[in-house]
Amino acid sequence: MTNEPSGKGPPPWGRARILTAVVAVMLLAVAAVAAATMDDVIEDLQGTGLRSTLTMICGVAGLAALLAALLWPSPTRLRALAWFSAAVSVLCVAATVFIWVCVAVDSGVHSLPGRQVSDPAQTEKALAKEDLAGRRTIPTGLMIETMQYTDSNNVKLTGYIWQRLPKGEAGSAQIDLPDAVDGGIGDEIYRDPVAGGDEVVGWRLSTTVREKFDYSHYPLDRQVMWLVMWPKHSATTALVPDFGSYPPWDAHQKYGMYQHIVSGEWQPQFTTFGIGHSNERTSYGRPGLRLDGKVPELSYSIGLNRAFLSPLLDRLVPLAVIAMLVFASLFVVTKDSDRRSLSGFSTWAVIGFCGSMMLVVSVQHSSLRSATGAGGGIVYAEYFYFILYLVIGLVALNAVEHTSDRRIGLVDWRGNAAARLLYWPVTCLLLFAVTTAVFVAGKVP
Repeated sequence: MTNEPSGKGPPPWGRARILTAVVAVMLLAVAAVAAATMDDVIEDLQGTGLRSTLTMICGVAGLAALLAALLWPSPTRLRALAWFSAAVSVLCVAATVFIWVCVAVDSGVHSLPGRQVSDPAQTEKALAKEDLAGRRTIPTGLMIETMQYTDSNNVKLTGYIWQRLPKGEAGSAQIDLPDAVDGGIGDEIYRDPVAGGDEVVGWRLSTTVREKFDYSHYPLDRQVMWLVMWPKHSATTALVPDFGSYPPWDAHQKYGMYQHIVSGEWQPQFTTFGIGHSNERTSYGRPGLRLDGKVPELSYSIGLNRAFLSPLLDRLVPLAVIAMLVFASLFVVTKDSDRRSLSGFSTWAVIGFCGSMMLVVSVQHSSLRSATGAGGGIVYAEYFYFILYLVIGLVALNAVEHTSDRRIGLVDWRGNAAARLLYWPVTCLLLFAVTTAVFVAGKVP
């Protein structure tokens, strides 16, 4: 068989094509070896190590090289180029979606306040390690009934909170909520005697706590909402979990919160207690406290996983429509005067169209910044907009080149075919690269 100039018929397997196939096999072998050395591919893919990064990059590069060897696109085989362009685009999208799935199924606990405890023995050890041993402990429990994000950093909680107190001290809750910006411990609900002359006193809880949540992976983020509790007499007492009021503690059973809680787009994953201390660097003017401000604290943490499909589609679908419209504009860009009159192509028309698309994208980008309360950082979803800014700008420059006196051979090749063939591979490759950097390599803030 011969490689026909018209592009019809498959080309022979020459040295270059065989070399491309060998490179593809080598890259796929590296990816397979890197994946095989991981204990759990899906969970380890969340790490920042070399193996997970090698697996993704070598896997995609190897499959792309294999496609190149099979299709063997060339300037004389436009159809093969089109198939290769489409295949690379689909490959990058598939790899990106695979990373999204890995992020979604990851159930790891990454950042929790204090030392996590699940029984009285662990509590005693945590108190000793935090240099809080010897203080009078006050068993404290709670039941969260409702949880609502009021904005990107505030969470409203309602429910019940109780303490086991000596009968003579059971007047008011011995609890301070340092992160509360509204509400707090409400009216007394019940008071029951228990063995040893103590009483269990329960109060209504209704408070809004303010925390700094990390939205850098939005909309594939997970958060930990915690309620920090200080003892009122922090110089002599310490709050500890009232494990006797719960079944044997299992974090994934989500004890301490209503099992059918309505939490919007957030899905509770676990609950846990933590023992620690604050670092306030002040004695608050109290002689019983040291200047290091070592106030004992009990934290109740709720791990939350965002139901990412809805916000992801909310962001991606409009951007995908805009990307397709911008791609369609490449088909009206031409140097042929007859086709220009039929399509109405002019440089200012394309620039005006790109400007209007840029405005729509920037408005959506601004709404994303407002929704996540992003201060100085960049959230993952913002890279969707950055990619589209770049693509729209390149399309506008492409239109300018077609009406300028200066000619660029690649841009003018086959009536703007290069721009059409490169549009989706470049866009999808950028999306995959950013996703890999954020979630696999962990090198993008």
